[in-house]
Amino acid sequence: MIMPYIDCARFINTITHRSKPEWMSVNEKVYEDNAVILRKFDKNRPGVPILIVPPQAGHHSSIADYAPGCSLVQACLENTDKPVYAIEWKPSTPARSNESIDDLVRQLMVCVKKIRGRIVLVGLCQGGWLSTIYTALFGEDVAALVLAAAPIDFTAGGGKLQDLVQQLPMEYYRGLVRCGSGNMSGDLMLMGWKMMNPYDRFVGDFVNIWLNVRDERYLERTRKFQEWYEHTQDISGQWYLEAVEALFKENKLIKGRLKVLGEVVDLGRITCPLALLAGERDDITLPEQVYNLARYASTPKEQVFQAVIPQAGHISVFMGRRALQHEWPEALNFISGRLGWGRTCGSVEATC
Repeated sequence: MIMPYIDCARFINTITHRSKPEWMSVNEKVYEDNAVILRKFDKNRPGVPILIVPPQAGHHSSIADYAPGCSLVQACLENTDKPVYAIEWKPSTPARSNESIDDLVRQLMVCVKKIRGRIVLVGLCQGGWLSTIYTALFGEDVAALVLAAAPIDFTAGGGKLQDLVQQLPMEYYRGLVRCGSGNMSGDLMLMGWKMMNPYDRFVGDFVNIWLNVRDERYLERTRKFQEWYEHTQDISGQWYLEAVEALFKENKLIKGRLKVLGEVVDLGRITCPLALLAGERDDITLPEQVYNLARYASTPKEQVFQAVIPQAGHISVFMGRRALQHEWPEALNFISGRLGWGRTCGSVEATC
């Protein structure tokens, strides 16, 4: 009779587990201000550095270094012999609620300048359009651009997120920002992500936990994911509204009508090698929304790598088993070859 009570305790412990996400790999802070932390993950490697730009979508940046076998940081370390850095975005505060896309670009610029020299810029999801804008404006800083599940042609192919954005007026999004006192609440963003697949998030996930309540490995994986997924952070309401209107609704980046730092962002100025990765089952960023960058950039076709990762959903593109074992090593080796690094092939043994 005691087992049902133990099962209930395990179930409740799992669904209520909350903890702040942490970076998995050993690293050092090389720069910090009120908006960003720049972390370095290697010991004095030479050569062109890799800078990972995580998304800002209400979650912690450590998704780029999630867990053993599920770490893009580790994939970069194991498949190249170059320095590896990553940005950690800090939660927005009331004092920072008016930060714009211009400010995001300046924050990225500070990190690039702290590293010094040209870099390989790796943009994940929302970090991808920011990295693309930076590359178009400051191409002399970027040796190669890698994008993963990153919307560039925002309206291409539709998709759940695009359909939702087009249906709701801007006043709705302004109302969300007013609810956050000028910021976009991470809690509200999380609720929005969950509502895109409501049955899975509010029923299916709990059913699966109960069905596996005696499988400690399953419960541990679930608690680990919840550390990242349920821990939210706010973003600036100003750049959030700019992104919704100018990028998601009006697709100004691909149309050549987006102005940043007083200059029109011309994707045709991008000439560096490109690696573009998308997920077959990604219903947030469809493959064509990533791939269409190659149609507007001036990078020669032989300098463009493209891959659709089979069965991969959105975040699986940059932290999933298949992607880290196969497509990421291929993409990094492609970039290595184009930059004359030579082939330093390895792979990450994924366990998640």
